[in-house]
Amino acid sequence: MSYLELFEKPIEETIRKRVSCRTYQDRLLDKNDKERLLDFCAKLTHGMHGEKVSFHLNEHEQKSFKLTVYGLFRNARSFLACVIDRSEYQNLNCGYLGEHAVLKATEIGLGTCWVGYYNPYMFKDVKVSDEQVVPAAILVGYAAEKRSLVEKAARFAVRASARHGWDKLFFDGDFDHPLTSGAAGSYTGVLEMLRLAPSAGNSQPWRIVKEKGKDVFHFFKKAVVQRYEKRMMHDTDMGIGMCHFELAATNTGLQGRWEEHDPALTDVPENTRYVISWTQGT
Repeated sequence: MSYLELFEKPIEETIRKRVSCRTYQDRLLDKNDKERLLDFCAKLTHGMHGEKVSFHLNEHEQKSFKLTVYGLFRNARSFLACVIDRSEYQNLNCGYLGEHAVLKATEIGLGTCWVGYYNPYMFKDVKVSDEQVVPAAILVGYAAEKRSLVEKAARFAVRASARHGWDKLFFDGDFDHPLTSGAAGSYTGVLEMLRLAPSAGNSQPWRIVKEKGKDVFHFFKKAVVQRYEKRMMHDTDMGIGMCHFELAATNTGLQGRWEEHDPALTDVPENTRYVISWTQGT
């Protein structure tokens, strides 16, 4: 089963609608919205490398604790925790599966925001064994009608609505030749949906190289911000981007699979490493 089948609205519409929300209405989730989100999350049970995964929604009646080290959120009351087996790919899979949950929440009409630095108190009731980890938190709630001044300042600081152009993110055959929409062919819209994906500090660490004459896309991670890279937040970002890419490809009828197929390029930029590849076909 494709995860796309779990969505009720056009996925491109939902991707374009999603924005990172930092200012919420001061209330908990309605029962129906909570059930719809948790029913969806219950189907996200395994990472791509076999890791066991479970999502837990924690809600706080009061908001009198410090949410993150930055404190840039207002009225946040509900949080999703992705509990996953420890592995080399824990953050990648957290991002990949968690972004499915984010997009479902967006479809339902909820606001969301990924948080890489968070107060463990948010999940004080979630049982996590020594073999498990919570790589990131996802805030969930109802977006306030107006953003707070702090949120506006935060969005301005990271240029939250801006995205790099294709020439910075997508390449044709090697890193010396930017990929054009003409050369991308049927994957033009798919890559655009990836370009719109959220990332820590809007750092956009994904770099994609399309093989010449083939619908094979090699995903590389560029360590844009070292403090994010150190905490594996760029790995989470890569998983988020993969989610957008796969959902958009499937929606376009472009069936494919993820596999490790390092192209062994000789012109890989500094602080950039291969992660995974998308190969068209069943």
